Amino acid sequence: MTHRHDYFTVRPLEVEDAGLVAALLRKQPAEYARFFYAWSSDEAEIGKALAARARDCYAGLFWSGELVGFYMLRGWDAGYDVPAFGVLIDIQHRGGSFMRVALDIAKMTARLAGATRLMAKIHPDNVSPAGARRLGLVETGREESTGNIIYHHEL
Repeated sequence: MTHRHDYFTVRPLEVEDAGLVAALLRKQPAEYARFFYAWSSDEAEIGKALAARARDCYAGLFWSGELVGFYMLRGWDAGYDVPAFGVLIDIQHRGGSFMRVALDIAKMTARLAGATRLMAKIHPDNVSPAGARRLGLVETGREESTGNIIYHHEL
């Protein structure tokens, strides 16, 4: 008899997880994932990024052992004081609070690491300005080259 264990976990992504991340990215419809361009779905590229990190944070969100999303705090390794938040949640789990949980954990992680705020660049077709405000993000600028709105969250 097999027992099903439904549980939610968050853990750092390791180089060995590059295949899981690549598979998650590949299974997303192009229209859905069009605003996520931090990584391609190339497993080797993802593995190199995970192996090269020092302070940057890459964490996976798992439901019953399956990767259902991941978030990142990047920029520390490049010398920035304010980390950039990025997230991708599997389309099947969109709207299920995973993104809000990822942001909350990222805020806590950044605060514990000594950051006083975090930054996110979000296209208005991805998350509306009203939705970003509900998440506690404050508009601080625009990125003309992408159309992204630049948001910050004070920690």
